[in-house]
Amino acid sequence: MTIDAVCWDWNGTLLDDVDVALAAMNTVLRQRGLAEISDQEAYRAVFGFPIRGFYARLGVDAADFLEAADEYLALFAAGVGSASLQPEARETLAAIDVLGIEQVLISATPEATLERQLAPHSLHRHFAHVHGITDVYAASKEHVVTAWLEDSGHDPRRVMMVGDTNHDEEIAEALHVRFLRFGSGHQDPPLHRRHPVIDRLDEVVDRLTRSRR
Repeated sequence: MTIDAVCWDWNGTLLDDVDVALAAMNTVLRQRGLAEISDQEAYRAVFGFPIRGFYARLGVDAADFLEAADEYLALFAAGVGSASLQPEARETLAAIDVLGIEQVLISATPEATLERQLAPHSLHRHFAHVHGITDVYAASKEHVVTAWLEDSGHDPRRVMMVGDTNHDEEIAEALHVRFLRFGSGHQDPPLHRRHPVIDRLDEVVDRLTRSRR
């Protein structure tokens, strides 16, 4: 079935910011005398939503969650400007524009913060809509994606989500849209492989092109 719209995730999918997140989290852990995360592989294995559960798996006490999260967010904000786009991200967005397929960006990042992260990369022209969340501690974007889909009028079967976490996958399944898992973001793909896993973003263009044949 032809795809009419692509709903992109930002952090970890279009923006290659795993190293920034890892460094920020290790600072938070080090300040608490907790074991640091050794590398990207270990980070991807432990990361996940809900965010409170992620912190708990790292040993952060529930009572300390808000303070630890605030520290992490400040450190991440200070470093994220050094993050580059994923390889082929810019070319992929441009190629999808040529196909005439609508693109939107919906992130589990507060909207004002998302706009600051986007600004250095000059990508706004590719997106019909850019949406973030309001509750930074919940970090769930399901209601934002749901609202966009309802307002868009798109047939969910003709929408594709591209994301790097199990949470993205869960949202896609709940809304009955197609899903592509980017395997080099913040979380290891699940073993069940209910959805295709891609290693390069330009594979999205290939799949969209094939859907039109």
